[in-house]
Amino acid sequence: MKRSILCLTLTLFLLCGIVQVAAAAGTGCGVGPHLPGSGEWVSPVEVLDLTDQQLTKMRAVNQSSYEQIRDLRIKLMDSRHELMQLRLQKKPDQAAVEAKIKEINEMREKIHTIFQQGKQECQSILTKEQQAKLQELPHKKGSFRGCPGIGRDQ
Repeated sequence: MKRSILCLTLTLFLLCGIVQVAAAAGTGCGVGPHLPGSGEWVSPVEVLDLTDQQLTKMRAVNQSSYEQIRDLRIKLMDSRHELMQLRLQKKPDQAAVEAKIKEINEMREKIHTIFQQGKQECQSILTKEQQAKLQELPHKKGSFRGCPGIGRDQ
């Protein structure tokens, strides 16, 4: 009898713990998707009234930039790991460390260049009126997610 009560008590405690963890996790973050006009997020696609042709071109630029940058970021992560491994030796080879730092900086510069090229390509797709509207958007210092760097004041 004592054993049954003990098992039941432990099961209840375990169940309560699981329920608390699940309840604490919630169902997501905040109020859900940000709606246009809510002051939190504005869809540049809607505000700029992009044509189907412009959207197709921007998606192509976005995909191309993503693929190029993704591969470089993976290589960059690997190189950063290799640099850490070099530095975690008792007597690190300073020449190898400096070479790895140079390699990392070159990759970062390539990523930045690809990002800037994508930004310029996307901006060239927009009309002058759309470019002016884009600068008026509340998130102009952020990034228009459809294309790299659109809307940034860099």
